[in-house]
Amino acid sequence: MRPGQAVLEVGCGEGGNLVNLLAAGAARPRMIVGVDLFERKLSFARAEGVAGHFVCGDALALPFRDRVFDAILCRDVLHHVEQPERVMAELRRVCKAGGTAWVIEPNGRNPLIWGLARLRPHERGQLRNSVASITALGTRWFPHVEVEVRQPLPIYRLALHYQFGFPRLGSFRPCQATLDALDRAFRVLWPLRAWAYIVARLRTSAD
Repeated sequence: MRPGQAVLEVGCGEGGNLVNLLAAGAARPRMIVGVDLFERKLSFARAEGVAGHFVCGDALALPFRDRVFDAILCRDVLHHVEQPERVMAELRRVCKAGGTAWVIEPNGRNPLIWGLARLRPHERGQLRNSVASITALGTRWFPHVEVEVRQPLPIYRLALHYQFGFPRLGSFRPCQATLDALDRAFRVLWPLRAWAYIVARLRTSAD
């Protein structure tokens, strides 16, 4: 985020991503907007004092004019909708000329992501995600697409998961050291196509 920019998060939930972005030390943009389908999540964000304007709306039909935002974040949204191409079309529509949209999705080719998706029916959409599918989806709507992968295996997510793991282990240093060592090992051994998270940087052409 840069000064003077208008920033949008699609599927902002309770505002956690916006809090983290602002805490990272980046300069405050001119405008921050979060949109989510669930008003109760937006109410929580407002009550917690999260910076920004919060709007209840559908990612399939964003309630904004064309070419409004310089930077857009859409994280963990596409796998929850039946028509992700409509979300991508909306991101393109509201993105300014020369703007950037960031799309972050779990990779269904990762075995832990695959297992969690099988256990949780509302996450089954993750199974259709792959580097190839996200690349193809982005290329359909944006002229400039860069895709990378992050984190070989989400071992922290699994080991400390509030439902399936043991979250209390996170407070023990030996446990943290073991998880860090495993993460470093998997970064060397694990094939890139099966890393856990797909990050797509989608840019429009400047007029």
